Amino acid sequence: MPLAITLPLNPDVLASSGPYPRALNVLSRKQTAVQRQLRRSGLAGYEPTTQATLLALAGQAPAGGAVYDIGAHIGLYSALVDAVYGRRPGGPHTIAFEPTPETAALCRRIRHCNALDYEVQQTALSSEPGTAELYFSHKSESSNSLNPAHRKHTESVTVPVTTVDHFTEDRGLVPHLIKVDVETYEADVLTGALATIRRHRPWIVCELLPSADHGTLRTALTPLTAMDYGLHPITPESPWQRYDETTYQQAVSPQSRDWLLAPRPLTAAFHRAERRWLIAILACDETTNLLTPDKASFPYAWNAPYRPRALRPALTRLTTAAALARRAFPTAAQPLTPTR
Repeated sequence: MPLAITLPLNPDVLASSGPYPRALNVLSRKQTAVQRQLRRSGLAGYEPTTQATLLALAGQAPAGGAVYDIGAHIGLYSALVDAVYGRRPGGPHTIAFEPTPETAALCRRIRHCNALDYEVQQTALSSEPGTAELYFSHKSESSNSLNPAHRKHTESVTVPVTTVDHFTEDRGLVPHLIKVDVETYEADVLTGALATIRRHRPWIVCELLPSADHGTLRTALTPLTAMDYGLHPITPESPWQRYDETTYQQAVSPQSRDWLLAPRPLTAAFHRAERRWLIAILACDETTNLLTPDKASFPYAWNAPYRPRALRPALTRLTTAAALARRAFPTAAQPLTPTR
């Protein structure tokens, strides 16, 4: 059964960047773990704080800047960034890196069905270019990894491998934002990105799992903290605590899996932008999904752009979500100050 999800309405971004679609066709409600979660809870139930962080940072991308979505799966984050910002003049060029053949194919189909323009690279990233075995997790295709010890598996496939440094230099890109979610292989990706990080100082949203090899991670994170990167767990409350490579592990938990590796101190303006996106995302729950029978079409104008003159119904949802967010995250109502 086809599924479309409502996209978050952010009036500030609409005013500064122009219209963007109000919904995204994700093709199916049950084919992958991500699609099943979206069916159950909309965007509101799928890593909303990570979405808010990525959208807040992507909105700061300079003209010609790039966004790397490493471990893109079906490309949900790539599609969100490209749908919201890709059409504006000088908007970021988003690239989805996904080595699993079936999910990379879905990533391309979602791009095509939504007339988006992000790029799909069917490759893994690591510390050295070449090839590697990608192990298919018994638990879920979202847990596939180059690390054979990450999940139980009986099958694998050989996939091409590149590095952030090789890809960036070869394409002459300037990455502004890099998302890394590669199922305990993050240290290798960061090691293969050091030249890019030194030169361009991108923002990095990185999954840090409790089950990762934290000795290897500390080694990979040390050059970043030496460049004055702060390590911040992405949480509903703000401002966010800053850690370094010697202290971050105490804050890693199943509830704090995604971290922001920040090239400069976080400001009150950043936290406000992230908060506005979070409130908008929380309005996009399962009741706002669009489901149709097989082979049926979505309703007329299902993804028509948000425009200022037609915002009242969506703003009502947004106001309700803001009230829910204030009750759920009361510390967020406190004055925001920069944190180190």
